[in-house]
Amino acid sequence: MKTSERVLEFLKQQGFCPEVDPNNGNIFFKYQMRSFIFINNDEDEDFFQLALPGIFDVTEDNRELALEACNKTNFSIKVIKCCIPHDDVWVFFENLLDSSPEVKDIIPRALAILQGAQQQFYENMK
Repeated sequence: MKTSERVLEFLKQQGFCPEVDPNNGNIFFKYQMRSFIFINNDEDEDFFQLALPGIFDVTEDNRELALEACNKTNFSIKVIKCCIPHDDVWVFFENLLDSSPEVKDIIPRALAILQGAQQQFYENMK
């Protein structure tokens, strides 16, 4: 079973209401009033990527501070990539998987780490 299928099955079992993008297979869901995206990487089944998008709006006035806050967040939390892909900050949880990943163990920890990274980013912005 593909990792994306395991993730979708787990989310449904846990009572989430995941939606699959028919164009790319990304899985969108909400958890604790936040929107998350499981990035479909079917071409690389050993790569797990979960995103917390749009946690901060970036403008010309705050771009430098946001970049520094992203850098500090990346340095302080394992398996996190905090970046500015457009005009907002996204936080990614990225990990390499073994041949039979237990998404029931990975997803709850990934969600907690992403939420912690969001809080750390906000603290770094102060």
